This record gives sequence, C-alpha cells and structure tokens, in this order.
Amino acid sequence: ALENISPELRVKVTEAGLPLKEVVSRCRPWFGGNDGEGKDVGEGWKILELDVSNAIRERARADANNAVAADENGNGNEREFGLVTDRGEVLAYTILRGTLQRILYEELVETHGVDVQFRKSLRGISYSPNEGSDDIEGITCRFRDGETSGPYDLVIGCDGVKSKVKEYVDFGITGESETSSSSSSAIYSGIRITFAVQEGDVATEPTNVESDGARFTQAFGNGAYALTTSYGAGKGRPVARGAFLVYGDENYIGPFPKRKPDTKGDAISSPRASSKEFTLQVDENADWTQNNRVPKEYITECMELLKSAEMPGNDVANIVRNSDRFFDLGVYFHNPFSWNGWIREVPDNMNGKSGKFCVLAGDAAHAMPPFLGQGGNQAMQDAYMLASKIYEYNEQIQMQQTRASLNGGESEESLVEPNLKSLLKEYEHRRWLPTTSITAKAALLGYLEIGSGIFGNFRDTFFFVMGKIGVAKKVFLDAATPKM
Repeated sequence: ALENISPELRVKVTEAGLPLKEVVSRCRPWFGGNDGEGKDVGEGWKILELDVSNAIRERARADANNAVAADENGNGNEREFGLVTDRGEVLAYTILRGTLQRILYEELVETHGVDVQFRKSLRGISYSPNEGSDDIEGITCRFRDGETSGPYDLVIGCDGVKSKVKEYVDFGITGESETSSSSSSAIYSGIRITFAVQEGDVATEPTNVESDGARFTQAFGNGAYALTTSYGAGKGRPVARGAFLVYGDENYIGPFPKRKPDTKGDAISSPRASSKEFTLQVDENADWTQNNRVPKEYITECMELLKSAEMPGNDVANIVRNSDRFFDLGVYFHNPFSWNGWIREVPDNMNGKSGKFCVLAGDAAHAMPPFLGQGGNQAMQDAYMLASKIYEYNEQIQMQQTRASLNGGESEESLVEPNLKSLLKEYEHRRWLPTTSITAKAALLGYLEIGSGIFGNFRDTFFFVMGKIGVAKKVFLDAATPKM
C-alpha cells in the first residue's frame, strides 16, 4: 500500500526496516530426548520452511498473468497489488511499530504540514447547521478536554478498538464512558499473549544495513506457541529482537470461563492468569500504548511456561530474559458484522440528510486477532483505498465545476452532485471481505497453535502437511498481498 501512497515514503520505511527472508517452523519432538515434563527438546523437529522472497516472486508472476486476464475481461479494478516493485525489490520487511509511527508522523508534519495533536480523546459527534452567512455546516467533534473541532464534511475514525467513531456509526450516539459500547461487546478468546522486545545493542548487534535480513522462527510446544524475529529500528540503527508467546488462559476453555468470574475485581495482572486473580475484566492493549507493561518478576513465570510447554529452541527465553519491554495481554474477538457497516451519515436537524459522513478504518473497522500479523498492513490498505475514493469524489466535483464554467455557468439545480456515500460504500465493500477473511483465519489459527497433547500432535501434523502441499504458503501470501 505504501508504494501506491508514496514511493518516497515507502523507501523511508523500507530503509528503516529489515527484509523478511524466510519463515521456519519447529515443533517439540513427540518422542526421544529426556523423559518427563519440561524436558530439554533442543531445536525440535522442523515442520515448515518457507523462502519468503521466492514465494512472493512466484506470486507476483501469477498476479501479473491474472492482471492481464482481468484487464481483458474488464475487471482491472479488482486486481491485487503485488509485493514486487518494477525494479525487482520484494516488499516484505519487519519494522518496530514505534519506528514506523515516527516515520509516518514526520511525513505528515514535515512533508504535508498536517497538524497532529496528541492526548486528544473524542467525546462526542454532532451536526452543526448553517445559522448565518458566515457559518459553515458540518460535523463537529467534541473532546474530553472541552475543546471542539470542525465543522467537517467527513470524519474518519481510526481510533482503534475502543473507537468512539465506531460507537457513533453503530448506534448513532457516543457515550460518556471511557470504554465504547463496541469494545465492551468484544469477546475474550481465552488466549493470552506475552511479548517482549529487546532493543539492539550498538556494541553487539548489527545495524539494519549490515544485517542479512529477518527470519520468522515459529515454535510449537505443548499448549503454547512462540514466534521470534528481528526488527528494523531505523536506518543505520542496531536491529531489535522480539519474542511472542501465545498460550491458553487456564481459567478458560476457548472463550468460555470454567467458573463465574469475580465482578468486583480488576483486570488480570499475571501472565498465567492464575485462578487466585480470576476476574471479569481481562486486559487488552487496545491502544498499543507503552504504559501497561507487566513487572519484570513475571518473567520468571514466563520462563516456567516455556519449560512446561517443552518449547523447542532457546531464542524466546533469551529475548524474554534480556527484554527492555515486557507485556502480557488478552486476545479479544471483535464482531466484523454490524447493521450500518463502516459508514453513517450524520443527520442535520431538519430533514436528516446532511451529506456529511463518519467512516471507519483500521482497527475501528476490523479489529483482528494478531496471529497473522496483519493489523497494521490492513490499516495501510484501508488508508489507500479510502483516500482514492475521496480523491475520486473531489475530482468529480472539480470536473463538474470546470464543465459549468466552460458552459457559461449552469444553475445549481442542473448540477448533480457526486454521490459521496456510494463511493464510501465502494471502499467498504472492497475492504470488508479481505479483512473479515483474515479475521476468521486468524481466530482459527490462534486456537490451532496452542493445541496440547494429542491436539498438539494434530497441529504439528497439520502444519507439516499444509506446508508440503503449499496451503501454508498460500494462506501467508493471501494475507500479505494487498487487496485494494
């Protein structure tokens, strides 16, 4: 998506990241090694190996053939966007979230002069009518600090899973509580994620320029799953390392609690979510902030979990032990279906038809489990697709005005205004199916990855077979290939 938004911006991002080279999956041995729970399983058995660069190039060649066929059939607008540039560069990189945010922020402020304001929390949305010759009608946004902003023709809600804009789109109102109605209806999956980030050491780690690229190393243990990789932290900066440990909450069977929670408690604070601390609320880092880390002493519990799960390899333990940031979060499922979809017209006070809209993008539109790593990628694609529809609308307005000027001026009654709602619906229709598909696949994948006992053996066999027949590669590339 970045290549289509701005090639120059894409270069800045890729120069700060690490090229993704391969995906390797290993499982604990089913037999052999030391006896007993928590045995040392070494590197385990390799069940999947995917050369990412070659796989993407193969997909690009197939996409090129499909694009030709689509053009011949008049379906060119429905094509997928490949991950290989005209210069042959494979656009698959890893980058720290904070590094990417910094680059995008600098691009907005320095290149486009956008006024980015922090610590602004939306409180309400209303319609402001034209009450005088100097007034402009439109949508007014009210914030918790008492300030207002507007009026606007269009408000785009990119405010995450606790989106107040989504609350307005779904219900036509915005409440006063800190949590929106849409976020409170999310379902706790019974799956938890511990993740750790180890910043690169200038003395010991290569920079992203010196590194030979990133590898996703997956490890399947007994009732748990782990992923380790390296991340670009900026051009010329030492690479960072990340480890993710996915496991089931011992108080849940899937999304169902084993016993009634204590409604008076606070959020679960232990990585193991022990029964002594079992409460109704389960923490979710909805805003991906850095202020809800868990204390370092929970690292000991994480290490015990790795041992009991007989996790192959030692990368996870090393990264967790040396981590600079350490988190433990609950995974939630958010319903991709809603009566109003991603768009709602903000009614005026007279006839209810104002032509002013709220529209959703990113997690506000389609919060998804993280097991395919597609949340940020899909948000980028939303941005591109939505921007293209807004551009199309503005271009139609400009062409209409130009035509009227050339014709010596036409009456306002003879001018048919382009339909903004239909263009926004085109954006939603194009993006809903791929994001919903990824959400469903990611939810299924999360439960499959944490199988234990005989179910763990089935999982290992499943991934081995799917890798051999090419299904695993297809799922990976289908999620990663932009559809806009």
